[in-house]
Amino acid sequence: MVGRTFTINKSDYSTPQLKAWAPDSMDMFIWNKRMTDIEPYIAELNGEIVGYADLQNDGLIDHFFCHQAHQREGIGRALMTHILAQGKQQKIKHYFAQVSITAKPFFEHFGFKVVKQQLVEVRDQELINYHMEKYDEQLRGLPGRKAVLL
Repeated sequence: MVGRTFTINKSDYSTPQLKAWAPDSMDMFIWNKRMTDIEPYIAELNGEIVGYADLQNDGLIDHFFCHQAHQREGIGRALMTHILAQGKQQKIKHYFAQVSITAKPFFEHFGFKVVKQQLVEVRDQELINYHMEKYDEQLRGLPGRKAVLL
């Protein structure tokens, strides 16, 4: 993840910000527990993990990563398509994520809208990200009413 973060995001964030976001050392026990807890969907290519993403029951997309060597190969699109299909099966109406400057256009391509720009502190560095949301219009109907598709 460190290499990906530095390579992909270097035009949007400073080196100190990137080091705060993806530190050189990290407690692998904590990281492994986090990965187990979020139950991510894994994208593999020829036996190599090239990306992963998760979808929580409340519609939160907490992690969304594609390997730096596999950008623009459809991996992100496949992951997002899978997430949205899983969400539809789970009847999730509202998706949301905290999205980097770099990932913002990708999320917008899938219909996510910026709700607000945020300044978040990570290891004594301030980083800009965006709270973005998307509603499944087919499931968005008012409580107690069926959505009508025209």
